[in-house]
Amino acid sequence: MYRHRLYQQVIYGHFNEFLKANDEMNAIAKKKGWPTSTPYTPVVGTGNEIVLETEYADLATFDRVNHAFQTDAESMKIYRGTADIVVQGSVHDEIFQEVSRPLA
Repeated sequence: MYRHRLYQQVIYGHFNEFLKANDEMNAIAKKKGWPTSTPYTPVVGTGNEIVLETEYADLATFDRVNHAFQTDAESMKIYRGTADIVVQGSVHDEIFQEVSRPLA
């Protein structure tokens, strides 16, 4: 299992707008059979930061879904629509791999 986390800071006063865009993206994802993203926010740390977390079975699925997303006009319209409410330069992401046991 792989977990993708996308971090970004939302401009003050636009948090609900960002959550609405994420809901719209998740509706598209469900329709297309893609995994959905769960929004989290840190309890302490950077103000108005949001973390979108998405789980993938494997890296091949991550690659396939991301390619499909980036070539889908409906998805990209919503994604690009958040550009005015996200702090430029604040976006970064990570991928975590679940630890398999036992280790050698």
